[in-house]
Amino acid sequence: GAALDARTVTRLRAQQRALQTRLARLAPHGIYIVVDQTNNRLYLRKDDDTLLTAVCSAGSGMVLKEDGGKREWVFDTPRGRFQVLIRIENPIWKKPDWAFVEDGEPIPKNAAERFEAGTLGEYAFYFGHGYMIHGTLYERLLGRSVTHGCIRLGRDDLRKLWAQVPVGTPIYIY
Repeated sequence: GAALDARTVTRLRAQQRALQTRLARLAPHGIYIVVDQTNNRLYLRKDDDTLLTAVCSAGSGMVLKEDGGKREWVFDTPRGRFQVLIRIENPIWKKPDWAFVEDGEPIPKNAAERFEAGTLGEYAFYFGHGYMIHGTLYERLLGRSVTHGCIRLGRDDLRKLWAQVPVGTPIYIY
């Protein structure tokens, strides 16, 4: 190929600098969480530094159909940009209809029968539409895509996240 002339090289370098500047403005700053669903890893980052790499579990992708086909649920973890909306200590799970359908139990009429303590671990970070980053009773399953859409972490990693992640922290899930 022909050699690039000096003006072309100068123009290309200027374009590269402009793109690097734009990219730097778009990159997250401060504390943020990245969830890699493919590899079941959660990263706590601060600017360009990784503060924590944790094995996690994300959505299984399984489909649950209610008898009679009235409703179905797909257990995927959403992808995109979210943020920590609420931090909850000792969260109590309000079991949705699918939890009873999955266990072959009747859906309770009394709302009080839906609440279950201890299932979500010591802490939960709610990021909208029923999804959370929370603990698990089944740490041996971490690293596998087995959840109903939430992100599960082991106790020690969850405690580290709790100590460093305030409300408003961005969460990037891909």
